[in-house]
Amino acid sequence: MIIKNCFTTFLLTLSSLAFGQSIINYQSGTTIDVQSGASVCADSVIISGTFTGGGAICGFNYSLNLTAFIEGFYDASTDLMVSDTVTVTLRDTISPFAVVDTYSAVLSSSGTGTFFFPNAQNGKSYYLQLSHRNSIETWSVITSSFTDGSLTYNFSDEITKAFGNNMKLVNIMPVVFAIIGGDINQDGTIDASDLSAAENDASNSVSGYIPTDVTGDDFVDAGDLSIVENNASLGVSAVTP
Repeated sequence: MIIKNCFTTFLLTLSSLAFGQSIINYQSGTTIDVQSGASVCADSVIISGTFTGGGAICGFNYSLNLTAFIEGFYDASTDLMVSDTVTVTLRDTISPFAVVDTYSAVLSSSGTGTFFFPNAQNGKSYYLQLSHRNSIETWSVITSSFTDGSLTYNFSDEITKAFGNNMKLVNIMPVVFAIIGGDINQDGTIDASDLSAAENDASNSVSGYIPTDVTGDDFVDAGDLSIVENNASLGVSAVTP
């Protein structure tokens, strides 16, 4: 069941509503007041209107609109990159930086993706921990807070958007920073072990969707080796709070 075009004021006080296999879309102009002790639940709840009250909305996903680029996947000549899956972990800003939620999605060729976090809260800021299959784990600085269930964050326009400035400049016009490629074994450091893995696969002409392909062209060759070797020589490692 899909409920659309909810333009009215909806007040729920003492009881709860549950909709199986449903999407509830409270569009702009809608007010939903779910008072303490009550709940509205569905498989997916989209709120573009106003939500008030102390009750619960089950199935509502807070959305993060993210922009980020991956070093070897990005082509400065086109300002585009090979699309790939990344994972964003939403973390608390107070040590030990507890995990609040995790979501994986594909970044488009323009570096954009939308990530959903049902456990986020409006008015609260977080760290974003960005992970990719062969890149260095990269954390954001403390974000702005979610407002009306939404947050936008762009890693690519300023190096200071990454905690510890841990990104690489990959284009100067426009200015684009990318997360750093080459952490093939995902141990938080780009070193001889990553280089060895890339060298072995390059010598065997390995192809496909594999960690040693740090350029995203489904083939391991000198281009991949160059990125890994360069970042290993720089001693690149994850920088976290």
